[in-house]
Amino acid sequence: MQTLDRPHRKPAQPLPAGAADCHMHVFGPFHNFPLAPERAYNVAEAPLSAHERMKSEVGLERTVFVQASGHGTDNRAMLAALSQIGARGRGVAVCAPQTPLADLQRLHKAGVRGLRLNLYTFSGRHVGEPSNLLRTYERLIAPLGWHLQLFCDPTTLATLAGPIEKCGVPVVIDHMGLPDAAQGLKQPVFQTVLDLAAKGAWVKVAGADRITRSTGRLTDAIPYIRALAQAAPERLVWGSDWPNIGFHARQQVHNDELLAHRELDAGELLDVLGEAVPDAAAREAILARNPERLYGFSTSS
Repeated sequence: MQTLDRPHRKPAQPLPAGAADCHMHVFGPFHNFPLAPERAYNVAEAPLSAHERMKSEVGLERTVFVQASGHGTDNRAMLAALSQIGARGRGVAVCAPQTPLADLQRLHKAGVRGLRLNLYTFSGRHVGEPSNLLRTYERLIAPLGWHLQLFCDPTTLATLAGPIEKCGVPVVIDHMGLPDAAQGLKQPVFQTVLDLAAKGAWVKVAGADRITRSTGRLTDAIPYIRALAQAAPERLVWGSDWPNIGFHARQQVHNDELLAHRELDAGELLDVLGEAVPDAAAREAILARNPERLYGFSTSS
């Protein structure tokens, strides 16, 4: 059984007070919270205690739990972890478009502040035109003051640029829009992300390993993070994507083969951010002040 016990090195630059990991997932415990029958992967459990240990090692204080696609719309594992961490945590849930407002209000009381629309990992869960889905979820969460976190492939993101710009709730773009680091800053999807950020969209500076998958060097993400920080430093938040589940085919899994967690060194990921954003005040905004605004953290939490 994978234990997620690898040590994480201290980042070269100390983190500011209130630094948040704004993108991570918990899995299980499976005897209480099994994976969804329809899913794209099988993974080992990833408990809150392991993530808390990582946070302590690198100097992070706050956590934003993002509902993992492997748990589908069953948010109980995420909510259980959120209840343990208290005021230092917030959540981003996954819900069906017909979810009653009363159910969403209960999620809000538990600390949820956003809803994730994942059109990438297991797109078969969603039927309909993406812009219509975005509009449906916008109407669903608007009464709560939540944001809509959007994870999709570059082609889909390009088609959604207009609807995102017009969206009546804040939109958070996952993993920098998934550009390919081998294709350079001028590639259309990244230019779209830069433009949307300049016009008010939020961007998660997470997934440095995802966008450098073709090159194999995390440092190749630095120009992309730097460009985002120059375009809209007030609209960026950082995330580890812990426990960094393995890459998969993004299709319904039909066997029991376990997809290993890659669990990158969070200190190394933070050093990539530090090199891309050398200004301490800008890093403080990305790691602490921006998450306070987006997720409603108290300055005392």
